[in-house]
Amino acid sequence: MKKVYKNIFGEVISKAKAEKLDDYHLYYYEKDSEVLKEIEFLAEEGIYSINYFMSPDEDETQVLNYLKEKSDFFDIEKRENAGNFIVATNTMYSLSVDEKPLISKTVFHHDDPENFICSQILDNTTLEPIPERTTKCWYNSDKNGEKYAAIEFSYQEDGKLELAIDKTPNPDNETDWEHYEYATFKDLQSKIPTDISYYKTAQLLPKTAKQQQ
Repeated sequence: MKKVYKNIFGEVISKAKAEKLDDYHLYYYEKDSEVLKEIEFLAEEGIYSINYFMSPDEDETQVLNYLKEKSDFFDIEKRENAGNFIVATNTMYSLSVDEKPLISKTVFHHDDPENFICSQILDNTTLEPIPERTTKCWYNSDKNGEKYAAIEFSYQEDGKLELAIDKTPNPDNETDWEHYEYATFKDLQSKIPTDISYYKTAQLLPKTAKQQQ
């Protein structure tokens, strides 16, 4: 493993400098590659959190036991491809509070792996999605050309749209934002040239992704 020390702003620093800081991060990369495997979040008292990126050939039980030895708080992430999309499954443990993890699935476009389009919490017993704990985002660019979550969507228990908050009239002024519900979704769609029917329900993946699998 290759170790890289960074400050909380993501800047690469030396080990000596890192250990003088109140907080720093230690990145582990697979040998001779840029594949990130683990991030340790450290303070003076030691590791307080870990993000672990699990590959398909790893045994989850072994990974879990390895992380338990290092911290009470950690997140295991597994990523898989679904057509033009990436689905990340995160299993977050906080052992000092509860043995049961918080499990979520997050969807990204392949060409934009930083901005999620859907984030869904699962029931950690049935592994079924909880629609009312699902959030989706539709992105646009502001006047400076910066991408932002222009419309945010939340859902009811039955999976239908509860509320869409459209920030496009003025991203910086909440009083100008517009609100839509399931019954008025067609009015929101009429403003947007692309098909946004994916956002009408809490369904994890767009239909196009299922067709490509």
